Amino acid sequence: VYQPMMEALGARLFSIWETTPYNGHWPQVTIIWELDAFADYARIGRAQAPGGSHRDSAAAWSEYLAAAGASGEGRIMYAGRSNRTQAQLLEAKFGAGLVIQEIMQTKPGKQDDYIRELERLYVPWSERTGKRWLGSFITTFRFNEVIHYWALEGEWDCFENHYPSWKDSPPAEIVTWMSVAPALRDGWEDSILQALPPSPLR
Repeated sequence: VYQPMMEALGARLFSIWETTPYNGHWPQVTIIWELDAFADYARIGRAQAPGGSHRDSAAAWSEYLAAAGASGEGRIMYAGRSNRTQAQLLEAKFGAGLVIQEIMQTKPGKQDDYIRELERLYVPWSERTGKRWLGSFITTFRFNEVIHYWALEGEWDCFENHYPSWKDSPPAEIVTWMSVAPALRDGWEDSILQALPPSPLR
């Protein structure tokens, strides 16, 4: 019901993951829809509202969720400047079957600064150690939230092949990162997510 409705309204299913029971709130599903512009939110909202073209489908989905006892939290996010689109990721055959989701609490108004320094100092090292940067997203209407996604190379094998990430002492760029990051963030919560069959980025 829901996916056909969203796709008919121009949204693209970017990915769908379930939280693993090892780290994170469980059972839980994370779904990201890709849109081209903020005007798309207005079009989708109108279509699903009472009197809208897709109101019946939206109501059927809400009834299903209520009957299942489901609850959730929606976010309107925009992609970081260096994020790749779904089409670019698919063209590159980028797999995201198992990912780490990091919900970051930044210092107020420091989301862009945090992503910039992450790209400069952390991403190159992370990708050398099996954690490929899928992208960072800034939550609209929140002044201090960034969500990162890291695709694990080899999925579960990544933990065997690359953890702990450093055995003796951290490399120079991580030492620098650990001195820079505390001025830009207040905390974070990580979850390990695995892709569900409809996900295009499995």
